[in-house]
Amino acid sequence: MRVDEFDKVVDQWKNYIFRGPLEEYSLEIDPDISNDIAAIALYLDQKTVKASGEVEEFYEGYKRAASDVLELMGVFLEQDDENKVVRVSVSPNNASLQDELQKHIWG
Repeated sequence: MRVDEFDKVVDQWKNYIFRGPLEEYSLEIDPDISNDIAAIALYLDQKTVKASGEVEEFYEGYKRAASDVLELMGVFLEQDDENKVVRVSVSPNNASLQDELQKHIWG
């Protein structure tokens, strides 16, 4: 992925996610994660959040698919409210932690 395409995906994600209560948050991407993988994770996250306003069956299907892809890629999205940051990092190998994260992010 070209740098300008990566920047475009990140900017679109920020413009959609960092609103309202998340307005003052920032994004951190673990240096161990390639820009391509981070862009895919952010794209899936944005699409899943958008899907939450759709029909419940559509949202649940999209959420499951996004979760499966992130798990396969070994990517972990974490919202740290104390430090007002969203992190994209390498996924821990803890299945229960992954389930808890998915519930926190997508309900």
